[in-house]
Amino acid sequence: MHGRVIDYTGAAHVESRASGHFHWYYPFVFGDSFADTGNLAKSSLSEQSRQWYAPYGRSRLSGHPTGRFSDGIVQSDLVGKILGRYEAPVAYRRRGKNYVEAAGVNYAVGGSGVYAVPHKAPTLAKQIHYFREMIEGGTVGKWQLKSSVALVAVSGNDYARMSSNSTVDEIQSFAGNVTDEIARAVERLQKLGVTKVLVNALHPLGCTPLLTRQLNYTGCDSVRGNAAPYYHNKKLREKLASSDSVYVVDLYAAFSNIVDPADAHAHPQVAKKFKRKLKPCCESVDPNGYCGQLDEDGGAKYSVCSNPDEHFYWDDVHPTQAGWEAVMEQLEWDIKDFLDISD
Repeated sequence: MHGRVIDYTGAAHVESRASGHFHWYYPFVFGDSFADTGNLAKSSLSEQSRQWYAPYGRSRLSGHPTGRFSDGIVQSDLVGKILGRYEAPVAYRRRGKNYVEAAGVNYAVGGSGVYAVPHKAPTLAKQIHYFREMIEGGTVGKWQLKSSVALVAVSGNDYARMSSNSTVDEIQSFAGNVTDEIARAVERLQKLGVTKVLVNALHPLGCTPLLTRQLNYTGCDSVRGNAAPYYHNKKLREKLASSDSVYVVDLYAAFSNIVDPADAHAHPQVAKKFKRKLKPCCESVDPNGYCGQLDEDGGAKYSVCSNPDEHFYWDDVHPTQAGWEAVMEQLEWDIKDFLDISD
């Protein structure tokens, strides 16, 4: 019998194709807003805290914001489901004190990258430091590490902070630095005992509404906007290629198949699923504003589409729940194959 079984802790047994025996997987999540499920504390409404306010979370069963940068679930939730969980593991900030995290931990924080940021979101290295502290303190057990899977979701915040006047040579050089840091982070995770690591490739940044707006949402900024992903992904694969326990999750291809397919006929269903591929569901009336922004009288300074499922993007840079589901549906079987699991 093939299948998944959830025990009372919420951790997942997933059957191995090779052995036919149930296998425990403990997920640990690192990165930014593609994976964050509530690690940024709720504060007064701002661009950094908007994920805790309407209209975020409107498509979840609860119908209210949960700290996710989406109308519903995000990538880490869907990776959790692949591993047999209901969603991503508990957010580091929201875990119980001295609670033994039998089902893994999510350390990802919106706005994070490999370098420090103005609003002090912990870097990837700092998140791994928290992980190490929990291992050394016994909160994360050695028995969990023996069957652990890490997701490293670094999605472009470092590049977003580069000067708009950066040359292609400067972007290429910076991509080398960023991917060096990611490779070091992966090595640290492995030395700490993580057995399998999923590392996101960079998605096509030039196709995010933040950049397609200047083209009236009619096309991607493929020349400049996608230069960083090209060099980043090339260097990332080169630096991680030697490890059989590391898998690069090809978000670039999965996003592109939907928002900018090289051949629309090659992926007809996934490319045609969304009526709006480049225009966000939630759009600020101010080009420099953000989804969820209010004016001084509490009035909305944004508009929201009536059917988020028809939009690939939720806001300027984040997919809708439907968008994430379409992306991860393309990647699910390759991830399962890497982890040697089956339904």
